[in-house]
Amino acid sequence: MAGKAKGFTLVEMMIALAILTIIAAIAIPAYNGYVREARINAAQANIEPLRIALEDFWLDNGEYGTRNPETWIPGGSNTLESGTLNWRPDPGDRDMFSYSVTSTNNSYSISVSHIRYPSDVQTFSKTLP
Repeated sequence: MAGKAKGFTLVEMMIALAILTIIAAIAIPAYNGYVREARINAAQANIEPLRIALEDFWLDNGEYGTRNPETWIPGGSNTLESGTLNWRPDPGDRDMFSYSVTSTNNSYSISVSHIRYPSDVQTFSKTLP
């Protein structure tokens, strides 16, 4: 009695590969969308402590700070830490985001961008009436 050969045929392997390819084609873009949304949410959350620092500076001084932009760029310019606001990001986000603040006497604008994805910039602006 001849035994059946064990294993998969070429057709079975091709069908399994096609199914895995379809699943990957659906799952990878969905995953990338979730990652992008998480980066945007983290950038928006990082705006809040910087906004509070600006509001505290305004309460103490009656203006939002210098007219020179202050920035935090990991490994580069860190004038937010040494400038008028004396602010630095939390240690967990210190190397992931760059921050920029531009202010006048009655307005300010905060921009936060992810280091790896600089096109995903989140901006918050405020002008006093």
